[in-house]
Amino acid sequence: SSRVNFSWLAQLLRIFHQSDVSAFVSFCETHQEQFASQPALVARLDFLKEKIALLALMNLLFQTPSHARTLPFQLIAIRLQLPLDAVEWLAMRAMALGLVRGKIDQVNATIHFDWVQPRVLDHSQINHLILQLDAVSDKSKSAFSLLADHTVDLI
Repeated sequence: SSRVNFSWLAQLLRIFHQSDVSAFVSFCETHQEQFASQPALVARLDFLKEKIALLALMNLLFQTPSHARTLPFQLIAIRLQLPLDAVEWLAMRAMALGLVRGKIDQVNATIHFDWVQPRVLDHSQINHLILQLDAVSDKSKSAFSLLADHTVDLI
């Protein structure tokens, strides 16, 4: 029996898990033959491109501190490797799917994101989350110290 090597498919799944648009584009170029041999993938290529862009948007938001989640269309287009005129559509799609919540400001060409759907995190994402929580903890301690120093006279 001849065995078919599907390691390339496992690599594709890892790329989606990492939400890496550049790796997806590179993968599609270097694995054209394997990709073309799978009619289901060929038929759903546009869906796969949308999926990787949505995952990359969620990952971008995860990496962005919650107080800095008003993002210009231009930044999103660059990070997600999208045409500028596709950013608003992708954001609306993500909102319609319940992946993110926010408000689109067409006049200023920005999107303010209030919330992003949680995902399964890998070790580097967990470490990033730990750093964010440490920063919030440090800010809270500073605010508490400042308040404590200025309210001594009131007691």
